[in-house]
Amino acid sequence: MISDLQDVLNTQLGLEYCGEMEDLYEDMLRDYVEGDHVAELEEYYGAENWVDYRVTIHGVKSTTLMIGGEELSAKAKELELAAADSNVAFIKENHAKVLEEYKQLLGRIKEAIG
Repeated sequence: MISDLQDVLNTQLGLEYCGEMEDLYEDMLRDYVEGDHVAELEEYYGAENWVDYRVTIHGVKSTTLMIGGEELSAKAKELELAAADSNVAFIKENHAKVLEEYKQLLGRIKEAIG
């Protein structure tokens, strides 16, 4: 199962965060999928509620890094910082792309964990 995700996650990093315990890593992947924040992010974005958007994207950034999603985590961090700086133009330019990557990652993990 973990090997099915090596093309989209740094699974070794995720395992390191889990003390090299595969069962714990698989639990984290399940929790990640169950903690899907797509609807919240879309709602906050649509309402231009940058305070809650920032809090939610921060959570996505952190949990994505813990499962080994370094690239997506970095992009989420950029959105978080833009929200903190009220850089709405940056958010509007990058939100859709990052959200699509997030959705794709969620889908791949769902596929892999069954």
